[in-house]
Amino acid sequence: MPFRSCFSLLVTAVCILALGSTDSRGATYRELIETDSPVLYLSFDADDLAKIQNEAPQGPKFSAAEHGPVKLTLGAAAPQYPLFDVDNRALELPKTPARMVIDDPGAESPLDFAAGDPITIEAWVSPQHRAGSYIYIIGKGRTHRAGFSPDNQNWSLRLCGNSSVGISFLYRDADNANYHRWDSEQVIAVGDGWHHVAVTYVFGEKGSLKGFIDGKPVKGKWDMGGDTGAAPMVDDDQVWIGSAMGGSPGSTFHGQIDEVALYRSVLSNEAIKKRFRYEAPKPTFDVTQLPADAVRVELYEGVPNRKSWDFRQPRFIEAYEIPAFAFLDARQKYNGNGVRIDRPNPYLLRAAGRVTLPKGEHRMLTRSRNSARVYIDGELQVTTPFHNISSSAHGSVVDPDRSLAPNIRPLQRGDQEKVITIEGDGQEHIVAFEMIVGGGNRRQTFGESSVSIATPEGDFHLLSPRDEFQIAITDETWLPFAADQRQMYRDLDFRRRAEIDEARPYWEKRHTYAKKYVAGLEPVEVPSVAELADPYQQTAKIDIDRFLNVQLADAGEEPTAPISDLAFLRRLSLDVIGQIPTPELIAQYQKQPAGERRTWAINRLLADQGWADHWVGYWQDALAENPNLVNPTLNNTGPFRWYLYEAFLDNKPFDRMVTELVMMEGSTRLGGAAGFGIASQNDSPMAAKAFVLGQAFLGVQMKCARCHDAPYHDIAQADLFGMGAMLNRSQISVPKSSTVPGGGREGIVKSMLKPGQKITPHWAFEQLTADPDDAYLNDADDSREQLALLMTAPENSRFAQVIVNRVWKRLMGVGFVEMVDDWETADPSHPELLEYLARDFVANGYDLKHLARQIVSSDAYQRTSIEPSPFGFDFAGPATRRMTAEQIVDSLFVACEKPLDAGPLNIDLDGSRSSSNSTDFGVPTRAWEFISLSNERDRPSLAKPFAAPFVATMESFGWTGARQNPIAQREKEPNVLQPAILANGELGERFTRLSDDSVFTEMALEDVKLDDLTRRLFMRVLTREPDAEELAIFRELLSPGYESRRVDALIVKRPPLPRGLVSWTNHLDPRANEIVVELEHVVRKGDLPTQRLTPEWRTRMEDALWALLNTPEFVFVP
Repeated sequence: MPFRSCFSLLVTAVCILALGSTDSRGATYRELIETDSPVLYLSFDADDLAKIQNEAPQGPKFSAAEHGPVKLTLGAAAPQYPLFDVDNRALELPKTPARMVIDDPGAESPLDFAAGDPITIEAWVSPQHRAGSYIYIIGKGRTHRAGFSPDNQNWSLRLCGNSSVGISFLYRDADNANYHRWDSEQVIAVGDGWHHVAVTYVFGEKGSLKGFIDGKPVKGKWDMGGDTGAAPMVDDDQVWIGSAMGGSPGSTFHGQIDEVALYRSVLSNEAIKKRFRYEAPKPTFDVTQLPADAVRVELYEGVPNRKSWDFRQPRFIEAYEIPAFAFLDARQKYNGNGVRIDRPNPYLLRAAGRVTLPKGEHRMLTRSRNSARVYIDGELQVTTPFHNISSSAHGSVVDPDRSLAPNIRPLQRGDQEKVITIEGDGQEHIVAFEMIVGGGNRRQTFGESSVSIATPEGDFHLLSPRDEFQIAITDETWLPFAADQRQMYRDLDFRRRAEIDEARPYWEKRHTYAKKYVAGLEPVEVPSVAELADPYQQTAKIDIDRFLNVQLADAGEEPTAPISDLAFLRRLSLDVIGQIPTPELIAQYQKQPAGERRTWAINRLLADQGWADHWVGYWQDALAENPNLVNPTLNNTGPFRWYLYEAFLDNKPFDRMVTELVMMEGSTRLGGAAGFGIASQNDSPMAAKAFVLGQAFLGVQMKCARCHDAPYHDIAQADLFGMGAMLNRSQISVPKSSTVPGGGREGIVKSMLKPGQKITPHWAFEQLTADPDDAYLNDADDSREQLALLMTAPENSRFAQVIVNRVWKRLMGVGFVEMVDDWETADPSHPELLEYLARDFVANGYDLKHLARQIVSSDAYQRTSIEPSPFGFDFAGPATRRMTAEQIVDSLFVACEKPLDAGPLNIDLDGSRSSSNSTDFGVPTRAWEFISLSNERDRPSLAKPFAAPFVATMESFGWTGARQNPIAQREKEPNVLQPAILANGELGERFTRLSDDSVFTEMALEDVKLDDLTRRLFMRVLTREPDAEELAIFRELLSPGYESRRVDALIVKRPPLPRGLVSWTNHLDPRANEIVVELEHVVRKGDLPTQRLTPEWRTRMEDALWALLNTPEFVFVP
């Protein structure tokens, strides 16, 4: 059930009254119009579109003809608009281009305006969607009809802008030399209701143009052609309402238009201001909507993009609940496919809750990133100012002020705060908070917006409807709270995507068809092992094993021995969730009956959110995700990592995920699939994306085809560009950089395409797929959607086989086809098993978890690993594998239970830069969330010292954050940096250092026998018990001083660090460099050691941890 808004009391709309004296008993709107003698007047009050005609008493008689799906609907009406009846009607134009058309009566008609003619154009408008930069209300000419100049604009009134729009007057001069355009500075919000707009002008008279919005004069400027006084172009072309230029979508109005009038005179300011009267609805407040134990948050759109609270009630969009008055983020917005989309900029957040205000005098602290207001029982208490930090880099570093409370977390850069004194009565009150989010072209950031309360001398605590919810505004409490909040928003987003999944029925239908399709193919025969001797027959648990064991028997190779239960759990945990198992998981696992625990572990881990975390890094490589921390450079993409994460979290069918990537919908900057479509500074971005898609999902290697016909692959350059044109939804031109210069000696590299040659959309890989069923196209004319279907339809067996092969190689170490991205000469090692698994994958709805379950449930997966042979691999057991970079980092911090503490991956901490130049990558909790920290500016102030050790460690193990091209296989060869960085790097030191936030410190402080402590260390780090020799070694190392190791001392607290003080806007301040260098020194020194253990024994324990970390066993998958 959708939420409805309950915060009408907080409506910020102002009663905007006409300055004239018209009241409900005065002139009607029609009477006002007719008094001023228009030559054209359309009220749209008819009951039939066929009856729409000129209603001007002195005007010519003509009708307006409908073109496209226009209709008559309820327009501006009483009581909000008292000049109109309650059933006033208006013209509605849908998103599909449509218009009303009036024929010009002939030469020198009342609709023609020449030099010296005065003109007034007015209308009521309610725009709902901006399809282009300039959308037409009404205009004469520029229809693009045959027999008329395409630039013959005699006059026009338009709207211009983005989420907020101004008015625009445009005409073409009589010499057909220039357009002359005037745009207003003031704007109205798209979607916030009805507005009156008007312009007056005398053609040929400089300085005569005036614009009006809602009865008030507005400023503007001539930004094209100038105010030259040139005569307008005049001919007998039509007048169009709602569109122009042949009905192009970019010029077409979407929303409602009413009361269109045209005058051959200049109306006075007094006459125009009488045209508008608006009375805001009386505020009401449904307190029954407020929960007893949570804060209700509502999000609204349709807020004008200006620094003002003077606007009408915006559109209610959605609501959710949070535990306290803390606003670090908002729920993401999604389309019907569950893909992130942008909210209009700005939007409004409103929140309210039932809060008991404690008795006596208290201080209330409001912090906000942009202007915010706080109410108590409907009475305004606080207003904070609008964001006002310049986006230049020349600001100053401001020292934190901690004087407000004894332990207060200082105000973060970009935020503002206000403190008031209140007198509490111990009773329940309705507290409400509202903030305008974003604005200008800035990112929509929240900072650390909150409302909190404190005694006159005490620390501040967040306001919350829950008395037990005590979150102090201190560094110590706030940082873990913020981490919990980030997870809370992920959970809220997860539930939201499930609620609005409009595409599910379509995909269920497709998967039903896919299952039927593969069932109709000639079956793949599962070989029998009945005639085989043991161990081949004994180890054939499922069909996978039957295929493998028959081939092993033929080769005379026996399966390897099964691994132990604990080794299996470690392998499974690394392979499914990307980190070693926790002691809690191990304990639960060991409680299961011996014959059931492996199945239990498979089910438990496949349901873990870590499934999504572990897959993102793989597909970041395969799909060349390449966002940039500073400014976009060559081949930077958007951060579609969040699309991947959410797709795996939701366990979207893989064909659906690929389709959504191909369709490139949603937000480019906030984590939508459209971010995949970005290729900054690339002269043929869709060809670049075709190369990535072909390699990732079809095993078609087209890298060479970007510049020429591939000499060693059966791929022509035109094949790649044809696929790129399908993505582009139109022809694409071959750039000069994608051709081979002529004039040299003839070689094997040939280029068949010429610079500038146009390539039409076409699919050149008929050998991969039969014609899929067009019934599964929502838009049969959309070449991008056609490509998505061609790639993912069940008729394309290559797609399913490529995905199966990728998953198999990831879990077993070697693929059926070893080059996962290039199947040009593929000779699968086990073709029948590959086909069997591919069909099973399709029949089960392209469910990647189902495929993974099949593989990890096999006896083959659960055997001892062996070194792969370059001469073939029969899967007697899985291949030996080293952990990936992400697995190493994540496992380090799972073992020691320290927070990553890498800081925010964002150089625009104060939210002042343009959204197109800065992306907030958040505060990492898993290794895949890191990005490349390199930038071309070489300024210490732009460094990220707390994140740098993570990046350096992962890079030494083959990870890269800069992926200009897809990566099919990371560098696997060992190098000297790998052991060195674990043994001596900052992350290895953080793992071993017994600081007060390390679980190893708490373990060492417990009253436990030394051998038991050693067993717990081995189980936590290596997922096994130590043997007798290892127990003896650790006993010898840790026994000296063990009985006296504990010291009665306080937990060490590091003095506040100057974190969060440097942003882009002040990074040129010399102090910014000094601060970042100071933080780098802090990182190199490492975590502060605990004082609760004697230094001598503590270092022994750290040596023990160092030994466990640096054994090869830690970094290799069992």
